[in-house]
Amino acid sequence: MTKRDLHQAAKQAGLAISWQDAFGKTHRTDPDVLQALLHTLQTRSSGEEKNYPSLLTVKVGETTSLPFRKGGPQSFLLKHEDGTQTEGKISPTQNDIFQLPRCYKPGYHTLELGGTEITLAVAPETCASLKFRNEQSRGWGLTVQIPALRQSNDTGIGHLGSVAKLAKIAGLQGADALMMSPLHALCPIHPERCSPYSPSSRRFLNPLLADLRTCFSKQLIHTVYRQHPDWAAQITERTAEKLINWKAAGTLRLQVLRVLYEKHIRPCPPQDMLSFIQEGGSALKNHAVFEALQAFLKTRGPRGDNWRLWEAPFKKPDTPEVARFAHTHQEEVGFWLFLQWLAVKSLKYAARTAREAGMPIGLIADIAVGLDPSGAECWSQQDNFLIGASIGAPPDQLAPAGQNWGLTTFSPQALQQNGYEAFIAMLRAGFAAGGGIRFDHVMGLERIWLIPDGGNSNEGTYLTMPQADLKNLLALESVRAGGMVIGEDLGTVPKGFRSRMAEKKIWGMNVMWFMKTPSNQFMAPAAWPTTGVAMTTTHDLPTVAGWWLEMDNPAQHARNKEQAPTAARQNERNTLWSMLTAATSKEDPLPMPPVSPAGATTVVDTSIQAVASTPCPLVLVPMEDFLGMTEQPNVPGDQKEHPNWRNRYPIMVKEIVQNKDIARRVAIIEKARIVK
Repeated sequence: MTKRDLHQAAKQAGLAISWQDAFGKTHRTDPDVLQALLHTLQTRSSGEEKNYPSLLTVKVGETTSLPFRKGGPQSFLLKHEDGTQTEGKISPTQNDIFQLPRCYKPGYHTLELGGTEITLAVAPETCASLKFRNEQSRGWGLTVQIPALRQSNDTGIGHLGSVAKLAKIAGLQGADALMMSPLHALCPIHPERCSPYSPSSRRFLNPLLADLRTCFSKQLIHTVYRQHPDWAAQITERTAEKLINWKAAGTLRLQVLRVLYEKHIRPCPPQDMLSFIQEGGSALKNHAVFEALQAFLKTRGPRGDNWRLWEAPFKKPDTPEVARFAHTHQEEVGFWLFLQWLAVKSLKYAARTAREAGMPIGLIADIAVGLDPSGAECWSQQDNFLIGASIGAPPDQLAPAGQNWGLTTFSPQALQQNGYEAFIAMLRAGFAAGGGIRFDHVMGLERIWLIPDGGNSNEGTYLTMPQADLKNLLALESVRAGGMVIGEDLGTVPKGFRSRMAEKKIWGMNVMWFMKTPSNQFMAPAAWPTTGVAMTTTHDLPTVAGWWLEMDNPAQHARNKEQAPTAARQNERNTLWSMLTAATSKEDPLPMPPVSPAGATTVVDTSIQAVASTPCPLVLVPMEDFLGMTEQPNVPGDQKEHPNWRNRYPIMVKEIVQNKDIARRVAIIEKARIVK
């Protein structure tokens, strides 16, 4: 292929032949990178040319351009979701483009053109609006790492029952929302692979987060515990641990679930569960078969972990061998179906509890940017994903070598060919939480950094996504679910990106550490843009106390001893404290607190007050800052010095009501959120 042909093919596929980095420098994409990515994109395309797409999207009140010119059908029939119909003639414009009349009914309608049916998704202008308790105050909420929550006898991992209890407490204290860490299914045969942002599936849930009490009584659970004396010591040990022992706790949780299933579910499955399985269809069944098959093949060798290394008959879900396995292992497949049913029941209960506690928004789910290519969803729907390439980020100030997240993403061509079914299913799974979603790396709606397998992080290029369709579908699903959308937009984004998000009511993230002026000073809270939610920090960034005490340096944290503050951090402390006192003190500036635990407590309180005073419509404070913790949930790229995704909160959920630090900080927020 000539260079010209290569560039032409790349452009047609949506690959950038040049790109600009965070420093303003333009780079030409390596031809080998383009060749490799083109191969992956073409492999994932069906290659079938259809006369019409499976799905078209359009905004409410806009005309729909049809994908044909002269010689196409001359009439149409549009069957609306509500049962009404519209029919008429189609005539070309001056440019010979055929258009449908404007449609003012949002929804998924059926368009008939010359005997062919197309789904017409008519989207509202924006995503769903925010909901608040009253007009006298702006909203506030908290963010939580679900596994970090503590309850007695929880076997060492927080779960959705803990979320329900926390939502009730927070809702009664005035919170509008509770944003959770991702609920996505991970790899249950390897509980230690615990990053919630490396999911096996975004359609289905992590069964380790299910709440036993949504299906089984407390008395029955304790009876089962007593029948297994060897569990008692394990439960006590796991529950008391400061760090989650994912392998031990996950194995124990699955053992408990399996016994409950074998003795109390499998002999006579509840009708509710049977209905759930039937409604879940082939997608749910394939997920359960994968879980059972992966667990089975793991016992036969290390290649069982990764379906791409399985024997050919098991590499696809629709082979006779896979069907035979599912038939001969019905009980095992049934166990994994049960776990999904239990997890969904747990989520529904937690969401209902949040609303009943007075939260107008409720639970907000987190959607990861990509998928583990060796996981269930990629096995089940191989044509939908770019298996053979990884997503990440090009070099920038935070990561000079670039980032490779080891995840894959949707194939744009496959999405269009399959009517965006996989994208819609992912959104619906997220909106099932009720209150809304946080969309990780929301820039992926427009473009995403793609790296060929085996390449370095900087050996990639941008892939353009069908952004108009994706945003229309996001708005439609948001309004249908009544859930808000938060887009993680930290770091380098294209010019105008945040404005385009705001037009769709996709709320950005105003995180205190990133809110800087052009002169690198911390920005006054009153100047924060109202197009985003306000936050003190995120799971990937230092807690306020940890930053003040300089515990966000993993090497220093590992040495676990006090050291003199670095000059650079001391200068940053000065600028932060100047901003905080200017924003919160009506009198003379308060003296800067010392670099000590007591000083950090003052800084946490003042930071929360400042962030809560912003004009942003919603403020979200992590539980880590409510508790004044020094350790952040995750240090990106650090797997040795820091216990990523293993921290547990220092108090039980039931103790939150009596915690004086939390009560004081809630009062600070409530006062600061009053509209003056």
